[in-house]
Amino acid sequence: MRQSQEKPEVEHRESIDDIEKVAPVEELPLDPKMDRRVKLKIDFILMPVLCFIYALNYLDKTALTYASVMGLFKDTGINGTQYSWVASIYYFGYLVGAYPMVIGLQRFPSAKFTAINIVIWGVAVACTALCKNYAGLLGLRFMLGVFEAVIYPAIVMITAEWYKPREQGTRTGVWGSMTAWGCILGGAVAYALVERQTAGTLAIPGWEIVFIWLGAMTVFCGVVFFFFVPDSIEKAWFLDAEEKAVAHRRTLENKQHIGEREWKWYQVRECLRDPQCYLLLFVTICSNIPTGGLTNFFALIVQGLGFTPAETLLLTMGNATLGIATMVLMFAGDKARCRSLVSGLGPLISIAGAAMLWALPAEKKIARLIGFFLCIWNSIATYIITSFITTNIAGRTKKSVMSGAYLVVFCVGNLIGPQTFREKYAPRYAPALITHIALTSTNVCLFVVLFLYYRRENARRDREHGPVVPVKKDEWVDLTDVENETGFRYVY
Repeated sequence: MRQSQEKPEVEHRESIDDIEKVAPVEELPLDPKMDRRVKLKIDFILMPVLCFIYALNYLDKTALTYASVMGLFKDTGINGTQYSWVASIYYFGYLVGAYPMVIGLQRFPSAKFTAINIVIWGVAVACTALCKNYAGLLGLRFMLGVFEAVIYPAIVMITAEWYKPREQGTRTGVWGSMTAWGCILGGAVAYALVERQTAGTLAIPGWEIVFIWLGAMTVFCGVVFFFFVPDSIEKAWFLDAEEKAVAHRRTLENKQHIGEREWKWYQVRECLRDPQCYLLLFVTICSNIPTGGLTNFFALIVQGLGFTPAETLLLTMGNATLGIATMVLMFAGDKARCRSLVSGLGPLISIAGAAMLWALPAEKKIARLIGFFLCIWNSIATYIITSFITTNIAGRTKKSVMSGAYLVVFCVGNLIGPQTFREKYAPRYAPALITHIALTSTNVCLFVVLFLYYRRENARRDREHGPVVPVKKDEWVDLTDVENETGFRYVY
């Protein structure tokens, strides 16, 4: 099997020296009660912040879809084709920002670097309320994409640093589901503003208030992120010395070293040769082409079913079904120890939803609405892939490269997605739905391939090396999943 030709040198491990003031790492047994106590503390402090900022990340980029039925077209003078490009240009910005953000997270204190970018993108969101033309919308949406590019790799690194592999899928499902819960909040606020706008009691257009409100919330959340989220376990203000040692011991169980800051080119080359990386990226683009369209057009799709603008904004709260499905299926995948097939039921159900939305007659608007709510379950594939990157890609540089590659492919998919929703095919958007069905069906097959690949590779390592060796101090060396055949097994 694949082996790296260059052996990494053992780096100075300051974090290990620090925690060994409590006890040598290999002498720190994971007492179940202490393990649970530390995990609950981590959940209580980190998860609410991650969930809230991820919900805002989604709301900030999808506020455009609320604005589309709240007077944006009239007030800025844009048409349907221009709206598609305003939706797409966000991902051009995301593409430009992807690798600089990954490198910044590698070179600078990760939490502080992330927080500063959150504040900047919050300002960009608030300034969108000042836009009165097509050019202004394009410019601010591009800037928003550049600075929002930080949040995915940042949350992936935090999840990988603080949680065991079998815990990461569930946590990814929790923070990933916040996109849907964000839709509930956004839909409720937008609905209330439309009602007030209709009654003529707003001083400025409702869509401008949405952007100002979201921008202010994002800036506030960035400040909270700066002070609450530590850059590393050693700097965790909410853990004492013994708890930090246990938290490190939990990280050691991952067989992944997060504190490494040296850029290692052999890990870059390994990433380029690793077949699992290409499988994960192929699933990503097949998932994000449909998602990119649905994210920016879901309000127009629902309105096209025959609902008023106010009803449309209220009905978008039904996207909570995605949040529930994401949490349940990701949790079930971890419990069944078969994330690829169990959690992959979401995209399979999405195919049926897209078929209902496309094929049912117009008078069946409730059935088609149900089909729409099922259709958006295809995005669960994104969170499955995210969880595989956190658990199955080891080596700090390799994980960084893979996270950057994911962002690039994510952007390409979301750039293409809005272009499949052409104005002349409204309100049914048949070509977009056919594309959705074809690509999501491909993803279902790819999840089966991933399951077979990971299971076969684990079986080969068991045959050649026996069971996973006990955790030892020297495993803090920054090894990749390919190098560490004796101590690393894939989660599938």
